[in-house]
This record gives sequence, structure tokens and C-alpha cells, in this order.
Amino acid sequence: MVSLNLSGVKLIHIVYYCPFLVVVVVVRVRLVFLGHSECRGKGIMVETPRSKEALTKLCSFLSGDKSSKRENDILGDLFSSSTQTHFRSVEVEVTFLLSPAPHRVPLYFTVPHEVLPGTVCLVTPPAQRKYKDKVLRLSDEGNSVAQRVKKVIDTRKLSAKFVDPVAVRALANSFDHFILFGVKKYPPQLTGEFLGHQKTPVWVSRRGGLEEKLLSAVKTVVFQRRGNSAVTCRIGHTGLLLEQLHENLQSFLAQMTSHAQAATLQDILHIRVAGTNTDGRRAGLPIFSHTFQIPHKMPRDESEGPKTKKLKRK
Repeated sequence: MVSLNLSGVKLIHIVYYCPFLVVVVVVRVRLVFLGHSECRGKGIMVETPRSKEALTKLCSFLSGDKSSKRENDILGDLFSSSTQTHFRSVEVEVTFLLSPAPHRVPLYFTVPHEVLPGTVCLVTPPAQRKYKDKVLRLSDEGNSVAQRVKKVIDTRKLSAKFVDPVAVRALANSFDHFILFGVKKYPPQLTGEFLGHQKTPVWVSRRGGLEEKLLSAVKTVVFQRRGNSAVTCRIGHTGLLLEQLHENLQSFLAQMTSHAQAATLQDILHIRVAGTNTDGRRAGLPIFSHTFQIPHKMPRDESEGPKTKKLKRK
């Protein structure tokens, strides 16, 4: 067998010997070499054998205080279509050895179960009246997400009303979550001071309709790409079952490690599930850590050890 390599194309000549006949078969093989940048899209499943145990301990810590699950007062329920229950967020902290390339637009990963509980502010293109009517119709039909939408505002009125930092801070504190529906350009009012409140909006397209996008938005995990050494992503809340939280966690980790612009296992230092209770105390339980392999050979005796040069005395 004789082989010849020409610029990534390898020609392999296979010769079969017979008593009366010689057959030569030429096989053309294309050699493909994958670099590190191309391998980033080939995700590896993250093995977290103790993730369920960590989620159980974390939810026990977050739900230990009875005040962590409190309902609104009776007067508030009279003007609300559904009773809102406040749950504590369950988050994932990812620390990088090599952080993803910075980008102003985060990555969005859809998980099987709800991530965003609480009230919602919906930001739409002009005019907002059309979308208000759609939200009211969906709310009357029993859509649970539409019933949590407490404000609908278009980008034109958003830029006119919320200019100074005080108004932006008040807007961020008025609602639990923000959803951008069909907005072509990201509003500058929802940057800077607004992002400091850890309420990154979920940006969804208009394709598929409002009802479908609202259901998808509350199941979306936001993965920030600011060039920091760590990122914190919300994957659920204490109102979900343990199995639902675990499914959200595994789905998020699989999508994060398989996305070409996110992070691979080789670039992750450790992963923790974390949360903050009503007293302001925060707990983080590790579920994955990077394994470092440092080769080190000990000398058998002193003669095999490293030799140091002796300084000459003058």
C-alpha cells in the first residue's frame, strides 16, 4: 500500500494480488482537522452526579423561612386576576478559566419549565394599545403568563418617560421581569443603571405570535456575555418541584456547553447552584469543578535531584 498526501487530500493505493490478476484500487480520502475554535460547538454532557442533592439542600435553605413564601394581601387580590406567590430564585454560578468573547447581546436558552415567576412588564413596538388588547384577551382566556403582565409600554413612550437614572431605577423596582417582544433595536433605557438591578430583559421575536412567545419567554435562561470571569444565570425558583429544577439545570448546562459562543467544559473552572434567602444570606453548592493534571516526578535520591549552581565567592 502506497499513500500520497496532497494539501489535505490523501490518495491511498490499495493493491490486491491474485495469481493471474493484479487489481489496484485508489481511494480518495478528505482529511479534516478541527481546531479549538471549531470544537467549541461540539458540546460535552456535563456530569453532575450530586446535582439533585445540591438542589435539595439549596431549596431547603431558601424555603426554611416561612416568609420566603408569602401571598399578597386581600385588598391587592381584589384588583388582581390571580394571587401572586413570591418564590426565591434558584441560580447557577459559572466561573470561567477562559470567559466567552464579550458581546452586548446575551445568549438565550429555553428550558422545559418556568424560570421567571412574578410580575412582568412587556415592552413592544409602537403602538402599545394593540398589544394591550391582545394581553387583555389572553388574560380573559386564562393565560397564566398574560395575567402576570402588569404593564405594556412601547419603545417610543419608554424613551420619553424614562430618561433620568431615578426614573429608570423606579421602573426596575416596579416589576419582577421584563420581556421585549418584537423590538428591532434594544432600548438604551434598559442598559447601564437598569442592568445593575440584575433584571436582564428577555428579548424575543414577533414570529410565532404573542401567546407562544410569552410562554417561551418565562422559560428562558439569560446567559450574559460581558467578558467577566463569572456569570450568574437564573434557572428556576422554589415553587418548582425538585425534578423540574433538575431538568432545567441539565437542559441549561447541555445547551451552554454545546453553543459555539458560550463555554466548553475545558473553559469552566467550577459550577455552583446558588440562591439568596429572605434574610439576605446567600449559599452556593458546587456541582462541577475543573480537574487539573499537573505531572510531577519526585527524585529517587538526592543525586537525581535538580542541580543548583553555587555562587563563586570573590
